[in-house]
Amino acid sequence: MGMVTVTGAIIILVGWFSLVEFDSFSESKRQQVIKKIKGSPAYILLIALMPLGIIINTLGSFFASIWMVIIGASLIFLQGIIVSLLFWNRKRWKSITLLVTIVLLGVFIYIPLFIR
Repeated sequence: MGMVTVTGAIIILVGWFSLVEFDSFSESKRQQVIKKIKGSPAYILLIALMPLGIIINTLGSFFASIWMVIIGASLIFLQGIIVSLLFWNRKRWKSITLLVTIVLLGVFIYIPLFIR
């Protein structure tokens, strides 16, 4: 198995927690959630943070630009924090687990800034 980056770990955790939570809904609740997402630009932007972060992070790695990598990782980190806060009213223990994990992994994103 290959190396897993901190950003990759955040992507996996946020995606997994979101998918598990979405799968626990009934079919009618799923349709309500999808309708709510389609009708709200804020939710669409929230969902767009991860793909945008992945693209910027990948381009930063390709061009060896630490700032692009940090900006891309920050977008993914920001989405992880927002998603964990959205879980707060639904399942508090999942929210706390995700938030603490994302913050701990997020610390490692910003270590290169302090080393230089």
